Amino acid sequence: MATDTLFVIGLMMVVSLTWGTLAIPRLRKRLPKIYLITRSWWLMLAALCICYLVAKITHNTQQFQSATQFQSHPYQWLLITFFILIGLRGSYEIKRIWCLASKSRLIRKLQARGLQEKSISTDKNSKPTYFYSRLNVLDLLFSAAFIALIISLIALQQLAWQREQYGVLLFVLFASQFNDIAQYLCGRLLGGRLFQRGLAPNVSPNKSIEGAIFGSFFAAVLASLLGIWLTPLDWLLGLLAAYGLAVSGIAGDLLESAFKRQHGVKDTGTLLAGHGGVLDRIDSLLLGVPLFTLAYWLLG
Repeated sequence: MATDTLFVIGLMMVVSLTWGTLAIPRLRKRLPKIYLITRSWWLMLAALCICYLVAKITHNTQQFQSATQFQSHPYQWLLITFFILIGLRGSYEIKRIWCLASKSRLIRKLQARGLQEKSISTDKNSKPTYFYSRLNVLDLLFSAAFIALIISLIALQQLAWQREQYGVLLFVLFASQFNDIAQYLCGRLLGGRLFQRGLAPNVSPNKSIEGAIFGSFFAAVLASLLGIWLTPLDWLLGLLAAYGLAVSGIAGDLLESAFKRQHGVKDTGTLLAGHGGVLDRIDSLLLGVPLFTLAYWLLG
C-alpha cells in the first residue's frame, strides 16, 4: 500500500479515536468546545480523505498507436470538485458578510448561539441606506487571497499527480492545519508566561506569542518528519517548507481575523460547529498554499 494511502487511513483512525474518546459523556460535558471542534475536524477530514482515496484509483490506458501503457486517474475530478465546493461556500460567506442584510442575520444567528457579543446593533427594523458594504483594500486583499488559494489547491493537486508525488498535497495540508492545533495547545499551556502582550491584540486577542513561536516550531518539526515519508523533500528542505507554511498560516489567520473584525462578525458562519464557517477553517491556508504551489511549480 502506498505511503500516502497509509497516512490518510492512519490520520482518519487517529481523529476517529480522538472524537470517540471525547464523545464519552463525562469528557463531552467537561470539554464541549473541544468535542465540537473534533467532530467538525472529522467531518472535513472524512470528506477530503474519501475524495483523495477515490481520486487515487488508477486505470491502465494504452497510448494511441503504441503498445506501452500508462496509469491514469479517471476520478481526479472528485478531488477537484471538493476544492471547488470549498471555493463556492467560501465565496458565499464573503458575499454574505458584504451584504448588510445577510450580515445582520448572521450576527443574530451567532448571538443566538452565544458566539457573538450583543453589543452590535441588529435591529430587524433598521434599514441601511445602501445594500452592500463599501469595499476597501482589506476586502479586496482577502478575496484575492481566497481565490488564489482555491486555484492553487487545484494546481498543486494536478502538479503532484503529474509528477507522481501524491504525498506533496497531503504534506502541505497537514503542515498548515496541524499548525493551528499546535498553536492552540501551546497557547493554552504557555500563553502569557513569557510575554505579557498577545501576538496581535487589536486583531486577534486570543492569539499568544508563545503559541505562535512554539506551536509553529513543533508543527514544522512534525510535518518535516512526515515530509520525509510523504514527499521527495529531504529533512532540511522539508523543515524549511513546513516552517514557511506555519508562519504563513499565522499571517493568513490574522488576515481573516482582520477581515472579520472590520465587518463586526465573530465567525464567517455556523456550518462547522466549534470552528464557524469554511473560511474560519481554511484561513491558515490562504497565503502559504499559493506560495508553496508557485515554488513547487518553478523548482520541482
